[in-house]
Amino acid sequence: MSTTLAPRPKNEERRIVAVKRTGIIDGKQSDNFSIFCEMAKELTGFDYVSFSLFDENYQCGIASTDGNTDEKSERHEYNICSYVLLSAEPTLIPDLTQHEKWKSHPSLQNEDRWLGYAGFPVINKDNYALGTFCLLNKEPLALNDKQITLLKGICERIAHQIDTQTEQKEITAETVQIALKSFRAVTNLEETAELNDFLSLCSGKRISETSFSKLVEFDLATYEDGEMVLSEAGRSLLRKMKLQPKVMKKSIIKTQNKPTFLDELLGEL
Repeated sequence: MSTTLAPRPKNEERRIVAVKRTGIIDGKQSDNFSIFCEMAKELTGFDYVSFSLFDENYQCGIASTDGNTDEKSERHEYNICSYVLLSAEPTLIPDLTQHEKWKSHPSLQNEDRWLGYAGFPVINKDNYALGTFCLLNKEPLALNDKQITLLKGICERIAHQIDTQTEQKEITAETVQIALKSFRAVTNLEETAELNDFLSLCSGKRISETSFSKLVEFDLATYEDGEMVLSEAGRSLLRKMKLQPKVMKKSIIKTQNKPTFLDELLGEL
């Protein structure tokens, strides 16, 4: 197999940064994207469909119709999907044996070979080709115009899901940082156990008497009609942390005018 690298997009360095921001590679997110692969297979009749992201060196499988999502393929000159990243339009090859460039592809010498190929770039809102949505078939097979349009729509939906997921991850991280900073400013504590107890109380969960007593020491909690609740100081701190009691799971929290759902914030601290 050749060791020559496939050509890289002109914005490759920035593209790689955008891919790593998603946190999806090695994140075991097949369940979030496999539905798109199954839809495409049903729409087109192709034997195999996969969604991959590309880091510096590898095509990294994220989801596929055969459930194999741990494969990583080197981005060498015979990696056809690497070339899909170079254009905003899909690469459509109904029969690889008839294609001027790929008819001599080493894989075509095997009995168990793929002949029909269609590769669509997955391009995010910042115009970075993060990965590819590829279809393979054992026999030559071409897509019609309607199928191409539908597959482009699927790729747009994948890109939107990635953008939303990445944005929510970063906003949640920012909110966590604000929460930690605000809590430590009041308590001077570096440990997170008390913060976890404080947030549990905010969301209406029961905490131990020992944990509650520690919050009382900081004037952050009190008893009201026999129930453990936040004190006025606790509610004031909660506002500074940009959280609100009893709506952490259901309300939209805004940070710098960007909405996100905070479900079990810091629940694993």
